[in-house]
Order: sequence, then structure tokens, then C-alpha cells
Amino acid sequence: MSRDRNYDRWYAARHVRILVSPRHRLETFGDTLFNYHMISELQDHPGKIRIRAGRLLAHKPTVIVPRMGAIETEGLSPEAQAYIESLKDFQECFRILRYGYHFKRDNFSEQIVTDDIETVAERVKSAVEAKQDPFAAVVQGEDDPWDIAIVELWRHEVMRSVNNNIKELGDKLWSDGQK
Repeated sequence: MSRDRNYDRWYAARHVRILVSPRHRLETFGDTLFNYHMISELQDHPGKIRIRAGRLLAHKPTVIVPRMGAIETEGLSPEAQAYIESLKDFQECFRILRYGYHFKRDNFSEQIVTDDIETVAERVKSAVEAKQDPFAAVVQGEDDPWDIAIVELWRHEVMRSVNNNIKELGDKLWSDGQK
């Protein structure tokens, strides 16, 4: 670990490897609880591998709709003001999804084993895959700051889920509008 904590954060984020992604993506209309296993080699102790297990609660995405009526038009031409007014008819197109998460320390465990990190990673992957938990993930990263790997897992799952979440939200809005 260096004296530059900012460098340490970015270094840790760049060295995260997602070994097993959850088979299930983030829920569109509810929270998602992922079971993670995080593998890291102890700094200055080659062959000592820490295995952490815990849960990551990803909150359902929140739809943010900008208030077009709150846009101030001071100094704009009448054409620009009229254009903003016309955008109000399409403000549903400006929806944004916001994702949140809660890092839970319940069901948290930690153990240290002596072995090669690749061997431990394969063993943990095999054990997780054998359970067939669609919400399980295995990540490998730096031991300190280790929880950056969990944030990267969350970020990865948001990126993997966003298109499906947008489609499902659009389908629901479309079907609700047709009733």
C-alpha cells in the first residue's frame, strides 16, 4: 500500500477480476441480493490467501424524470423557449435510471488459507458453481482496500443489467399506458 490513497483506490479498481458473474441480473422492479466471494493475496505474505464472503444488496433502480417545467429560460430566444416547451411533450424520453446498493456485513465471513491464489480461486469458483446460486459471484482483487472489488462487482452488474432494466421499464410503461 502506498501513501497515496487515491492511487491505491484506482490500482485496486483496475486489478479486480470477476471470476464468476451472477447468472441473474439486477432486478428491475425489486432489490437484488448478491452473495459474493472475494479472493485476495495478503500483501507481503505470498501464498497466504484471504477469502471473504458476504452479501451485496443492490436496490431496485429508481427512475429519475427531469422536471422540464423547472428549466429557466432567462436570456434565451423565443425559439429556444418554444423548443423547451415542445420538449415537455417528450419528457418521458429523458428518464434516467439511478442505481443504489447497500454493502451488508451480515453473513460476512473471512478465512485465510495457504496455497497458490489461482488454485484457491479455482476451488472457490467450483464450490460456488456447484451450489448453482443464480445470485453468487466470485471476484479477485487486492487485499487492501479489498471492498473496492465489491464496488466494482456492483458497477459491473449495473452495466450488465441496465439495457434489460430500461427495456422492462419501457415495456411496463407501454403496457400500463395501453390499459
